[in-house]
Amino acid sequence: MLYKKVMQDLRSRIDSEEFSIGDTLPTEKELIGQYSVSRITIRKAIDELVALSLVEKRQGAGSTVIGKTMVSSMLTLKSTKEYLSDSKSKLEYKICEFALIDPDEDLAEILKIGMDEKVYFIRRFKLVNDLPSVYEDSYMPMSMYPKMNVMSMEGSKYRYLEEELGFEIDGAYQDFDAILPDKHMCDTLKVDPKKPLIQILSLGVLKDGRIFEYTKITSKPETISYKHYLKR
Repeated sequence: MLYKKVMQDLRSRIDSEEFSIGDTLPTEKELIGQYSVSRITIRKAIDELVALSLVEKRQGAGSTVIGKTMVSSMLTLKSTKEYLSDSKSKLEYKICEFALIDPDEDLAEILKIGMDEKVYFIRRFKLVNDLPSVYEDSYMPMSMYPKMNVMSMEGSKYRYLEEELGFEIDGAYQDFDAILPDKHMCDTLKVDPKKPLIQILSLGVLKDGRIFEYTKITSKPETISYKHYLKR
């Protein structure tokens, strides 16, 4: 469909440096000229961008950019805050649960710890421009974080680990999958239970070889995309 092509091109322009948060898109007339399409096509394309929470229609002020898609290159490990640092997007962290738990056999094996060692379980979600976008469950060995508390996780996790604890992060092993959200995810992210979400299973490793976290990151497909280049 033609309006989909126009929407995808506008989305790419929004995600590039051409537009910043708060900028106004070209007028309807200008877009008709740029894409050589009908007024109906432009309006449908804009409506799609509105549905993706990237654009907001404002009476008498045209269409304003209110969000950008988070794009990961898959070549470097970054926090959500680092992905958004150049987009002027507003990022907030909300803690749903913070507890010490006993790991089961599978979790203990993943974290390379004994089953008698306690693990921090942290459930939080991230709001990008006031919209729930990322749902995150983290498991972190208590022995590595003797002074960690709820406030430690109310900001960038990597900033806390690197700047406050002095950890040297080497990277993460990540598996990607599509899942159907459970009720809590649906309520938190405001999504349809029949709509698949992207889930990343991330195993974080320090330069000394220790595993510092096992995290399940779930996000809406329209708010984050992953791009990579494969050499022959």
